[in-house]
Amino acid sequence: MTEKNYDFPYIKYEANKSAKEWGQAHGESFREGIKELVEIRKKLMLSKNPALRSQLNPLAKLQYEATKKFAPEITKEIEGIAEGANIDLTEVVILNNYTDFRDIQLPDEGCSTVHVQTNNQILSGQTWDMHGSAKRFVNVIHIPKTGHTPESVVFSLIGCVGMMGINTYKNLIGVNNINTANAQAGLVWPALVRKVLKETNLSGMRQKLIEAPVTSGHNYLISSLEGGEHWEITPRLQEKVAEMTKEQSGGVFHTNHCLGQKVQEEEDTSSISSTTHGRYELLGKKVPNVDSFEKLKSLLMDHEGYPKSICSHFQSGAQDPSMTCGGGIADFIHDDYYFWRGCPEYDDNFRSYQFSLEGSEGEKTFVLKESKNSL
Repeated sequence: MTEKNYDFPYIKYEANKSAKEWGQAHGESFREGIKELVEIRKKLMLSKNPALRSQLNPLAKLQYEATKKFAPEITKEIEGIAEGANIDLTEVVILNNYTDFRDIQLPDEGCSTVHVQTNNQILSGQTWDMHGSAKRFVNVIHIPKTGHTPESVVFSLIGCVGMMGINTYKNLIGVNNINTANAQAGLVWPALVRKVLKETNLSGMRQKLIEAPVTSGHNYLISSLEGGEHWEITPRLQEKVAEMTKEQSGGVFHTNHCLGQKVQEEEDTSSISSTTHGRYELLGKKVPNVDSFEKLKSLLMDHEGYPKSICSHFQSGAQDPSMTCGGGIADFIHDDYYFWRGCPEYDDNFRSYQFSLEGSEGEKTFVLKESKNSL
């Protein structure tokens, strides 16, 4: 049977609708794909940790309750997705949080995150690495301004509320996985991404990160015109591991091994991706040459060392279950924001969206400039 390609949909939520209605429309529009993705993720989760089977419902409820307490409006959207797609609470939690949920020793997400500043450029971006089965389900969601909450665009999966994104205050959040012990039932991490995008400055984003009751370990890139910071966040620790202040020039980056001295004490070194150090070394060599949007795009699509390249095509099983399925870039000075699915060199179905940020100060909005199937 031919697998359906959902063609990197652009989902634009309606400004006059509630968060619950956004979720319902999302769920109804992609019901078939959401149900398929739930089954894929449940199978992957239980194949790695079969003992979870009898605990799915109580653990999902704990994560749901933690998310509802931390981000009630975003939880309404998650509830709406479940209703619209006709899936239950456990299934929507698995779809949004399954790598944290299963607390496996070998996580599914990789990713490389980068922030660069020069005299006339401020750039941030990341690859998004996950199990190759997820690539068909990647999308972009455009969330309108509501009250004092800024408009944003996010890279996501159908049925998921967001995995990285940028808001109209030029605040970006990116995410990549780290391997740490001591996971516990906490919030659904895509809700944290969306919660951070409600903030209007770097300090607000930082505060949301360090106070979040997370389930498992991730590195978060937060960036804006004020600078960029990498934070390794676990259920017990919050450690800033790299930063660029507004006055500095250079770049900071992260792959999938822990950089923080405190977080390293919790790292599961037996589970580290075999590509993380190679990608980190490649970024160290190449990031100093990045001084434009096009050069950052080329870097994140770079194939030196293929298949263990920055744009990764190495998916060998349990030790390395992820590959690059897409990514996103923000050019804060020239207001170019770019999201893509697949690989322009090795995929026949590569697709991208490019947005500009337009309008007067305080009334800016994202405008879709270009959608295409090749570079």
